[in-house]
Amino acid sequence: MIRAIFSSAGFFWSVTLFAGLLVIFIVSFDQRKIDRVVVVGELSETQLMNVKQVLDDMNATASDVETIRGKVSSLEWVYHANVRKKWPNAVSVEVVPEQVIAYWNDNGFINSDGNVLVTNYLVAGDLPHLYGPAGAELEVMQRFQQMSLLLASQNHEIQALTLSGRGDWRIETRGKVEVLLGKEDLRARLDRFLEVSRRLEDSGNAAGIERMDARYVNGVAVHFSDNNQLELADINKSAGERSL
Repeated sequence: MIRAIFSSAGFFWSVTLFAGLLVIFIVSFDQRKIDRVVVVGELSETQLMNVKQVLDDMNATASDVETIRGKVSSLEWVYHANVRKKWPNAVSVEVVPEQVIAYWNDNGFINSDGNVLVTNYLVAGDLPHLYGPAGAELEVMQRFQQMSLLLASQNHEIQALTLSGRGDWRIETRGKVEVLLGKEDLRARLDRFLEVSRRLEDSGNAAGIERMDARYVNGVAVHFSDNNQLELADINKSAGERSL
């Protein structure tokens, strides 16, 4: 357990960080205003300090619960804030951070509702990357969710999903295979990709695949890396490609 003390003129901070990132801290304000503010939430240290700054900048009283809730809720990384007044001059603030499920265009995050958040207060780790033009956030998120369910049926995961400005869709799997889908018949093209992937796995020819182009009407073109072209030469056409 880690303890930290913050102090300056007019107030005193005590912070206790528990395992699991459960954070509770207490603020003592001017006795003529709020005696104590208790903030509870699964917060990182940077998120904690951001909330502290917001509360420090306020000139609130214990009756200003809606003002406090509005200020905390307006933080871009906060999904929900709930504020309760506690007798006689104390306030309890519950903070719930946004739960993002992917990165967006290399400069932000996106949640399951297709809302983009550009903030330094979220640390998401190894998430998929979604790319698309402005205004296409919800469409890309919905496609990501649909495609992820379909690909998971054969143990494929999406590392990146891209919608180009021209409306073309492209997937990069966790296995580093690029899948070109184009603009139309996405479900049929995904089904063909999965069928060809299964055949290659069953035949032992799945190693070294770099790209699969499913934009053909009745087939998929498979491109293998240079290191595997000789080994797979009997099933490849020129330039390491084969139409299936």
